Amino acid sequence: MIGKYKIIALMTCRIHDRECCEFINVLNKRFSETDFRLFVYNCSPRLDEDINENDPQTSVYEMFDASFTDAVIIDSDHIGNTAVCEKIIGRALGMKLPVISLGKCLDGCVNISYEHHSGIEDIVAHLADVHGISDFHMIAGVKGNSFSDKRIESFKKALQKRNIPFNDDMVSYGDFWSGPAIAAAERLLNEGRLPRAFVCANDHMAVAVSFFLQSRGISVPKDVAVTGYDCIDTVFSSSPTITTACIKKETLSETIFGILSDVFGGVKREGVINAYPEAVFSESCGCEASRRLDAAYLFNEQTNMFNRFQNENIILSEVAAKIQKGKSFDDIALIMHRDNLMYAMCCLIKQEYTDESVNPEIASKSGDGLFVLYDGDMIEYKKTLGEKFVPYYMPGKDIIPSLYYNLDEGRCLIFTTLHYLGVTLGYICFHFSGFAVGNYYKIPQTAGMLNNALGGFINQRYKHYLMKKIEMVSWIDTLTGLYNRRGFCAKYDRLLENLGDEPLEVVMCDLDGLKYINDTFGHEEGDNAIHTAAAALKSVCPTDAVCTRFGGDEMLAVYPYGDKSGDIRAIFCEYLDRYNNGSGKPYKVAASMGIYVTGKGERLSFEELVKKSDGLMYEEKKRRKAARGI
Repeated sequence: MIGKYKIIALMTCRIHDRECCEFINVLNKRFSETDFRLFVYNCSPRLDEDINENDPQTSVYEMFDASFTDAVIIDSDHIGNTAVCEKIIGRALGMKLPVISLGKCLDGCVNISYEHHSGIEDIVAHLADVHGISDFHMIAGVKGNSFSDKRIESFKKALQKRNIPFNDDMVSYGDFWSGPAIAAAERLLNEGRLPRAFVCANDHMAVAVSFFLQSRGISVPKDVAVTGYDCIDTVFSSSPTITTACIKKETLSETIFGILSDVFGGVKREGVINAYPEAVFSESCGCEASRRLDAAYLFNEQTNMFNRFQNENIILSEVAAKIQKGKSFDDIALIMHRDNLMYAMCCLIKQEYTDESVNPEIASKSGDGLFVLYDGDMIEYKKTLGEKFVPYYMPGKDIIPSLYYNLDEGRCLIFTTLHYLGVTLGYICFHFSGFAVGNYYKIPQTAGMLNNALGGFINQRYKHYLMKKIEMVSWIDTLTGLYNRRGFCAKYDRLLENLGDEPLEVVMCDLDGLKYINDTFGHEEGDNAIHTAAAALKSVCPTDAVCTRFGGDEMLAVYPYGDKSGDIRAIFCEYLDRYNNGSGKPYKVAASMGIYVTGKGERLSFEELVKKSDGLMYEEKKRRKAARGI
């Protein structure tokens, strides 16, 4: 639970299919009348059986958690992939959560079985028994498709009950689309085998076949009856209206609600509950229309939706290009708000992927922090205050911003993953306040754009990080860790750009007795002496100092004058004294130092820096030799 609400997780795919989003709307409406709240986990593509259950697109089904989820519903009929469904069930049962399967009968679930076959049987029975038709032809869906094959079997069974002979020539395949269905009907017409009734496996094909027949002067239903399946709106606006059948969403939602109420009330529910379709007889079979929709209104709605889809695609393409060229996450949040297209939506990225050094092509399992990149509601609210929305971090357990507000409003939360090159980067959540089919249509459209755009942006950041790292490696002297001459010049130029007219302090350092150490103890010890002197120089200089080794034992440091604390030369010598006292080496590491301060506004080249400080360093070296009596 979250607060006072029981959270029901619905696993589905292709939420943009009208039948799917309409069912979700009806189910959420029923739930919101009570203390149930619906979290929908959506995978945009249809998950055919050949898709692996570990495909990154299915990672959305791993988002539910026993800490807030009370029950799981699997739209197994819509998902299709048995392995994916079984993986979800296994995870849910491992959390001791009740599971309801819609469509497929799966182990461990309360199964609601869709008896679609009875709908086809009822239609054939009506055509035969009421209208006296005995000459049938079925236009099925895709050959080999389980939905289509089951409806063919129902067609055969209905004929068999009425002693009507069946042969394979009585079935054509329309692939569930208009074009192939019309082609099948036209072939039969040209061959002189037009039946008395077409039984189509879905409504799209039925409407197309009816229109085609009438365009050839064939009356529907007088000459040929045509029926469909699914109860889509178009069948009630066509002329004639089309006889069809479907499992009513309201009936299914009430069944689900009843099961959950029993389970939460301590009543054990198991086994299979059958859900039967209801036939809607209409003009295309010779009956009167029981329902009629205005064709002009529906056409206008579809046209507007198509135009909106086209316009949004153009805008989203422009947004995608700008995101990939974005300089920061702050910029991207405002880019995403173009034309307020992404309203009632938030986008959250796993915290680790905001670190440019993390490879977005490798799945990360560290931490549960989230980065709220985008929150359409919050951006609008900030605008009313004259403020700018700034992306921020939040704990993963909070799920989305404004969670309790959305729950109190009875909104359905729709989650889909944000993934790139096989890696899940985060997720997107849609939370519409009302039902509009167009909003659901744009979910895969928006998610697809963000997958590519944000994935590309994060990947580019990582590549820039690698390039900088490679560049830095090429700037570093491997023995001392100081910049080499190339690196020094680049950093020195940047230092000058930010310095203004302020003076610089230049420190030149050169080892004493390096030849003696090399000749007596070997070059490995000589390298140790160089490394030690470099460490001493770096440790005593300010953190913003630019330090370089530009010769065998010659080193140089530059920093803004006034940044140092204390006497650099004295601190440097103290560092080496501490090292020598504890090193156990048979030699002492010592170095001479020359310090030069530039005049205000004086800007020297590398060669001039070396020349100015080099002379001072050699004077220091002479003094040190004289002090030692050398």
